[in-house]
Amino acid sequence: METWQYLLVAAAAAGLLALAIRSAVIKRAARKERDFTRTLETVLQPRETVKVVCPDRHGHWILTSRRLLLETKEGFLAIPFSKIKSLQGQDAAGKATSSPGKMARLSVKTDQLHTLENRAPEFVPLVRQLKQLRNKSRRKGKQ
Repeated sequence: METWQYLLVAAAAAGLLALAIRSAVIKRAARKERDFTRTLETVLQPRETVKVVCPDRHGHWILTSRRLLLETKEGFLAIPFSKIKSLQGQDAAGKATSSPGKMARLSVKTDQLHTLENRAPEFVPLVRQLKQLRNKSRRKGKQ
């Protein structure tokens, strides 16, 4: 065989390897999404509905009708609306803002500080609905 034929065989092998890797990555992503959905279904309480699911670097932020769920490596961290002390939005310059459309990050203060950055289109609906549900639960608590 000549040199060009060896190069052709090597290129074909590299192409097949790239396709195999791509297929494995796609299957892994689908498996992770399926497992996330199954795990989320086990965490939900009776008659609790999911409003918004927002992906983050470290997991997902799930807003339900009763609480905010944060996905962690160990499982889920549930934050009832009554435990949320404050919601603070910041724009790209670091200034405080209350407009969900202008927010670059949202800080949720409970016993700890949790921060979500605006990296997905679900961020704005999550912030809007979180503010509404938190205010609604605070009004119920004051009555």
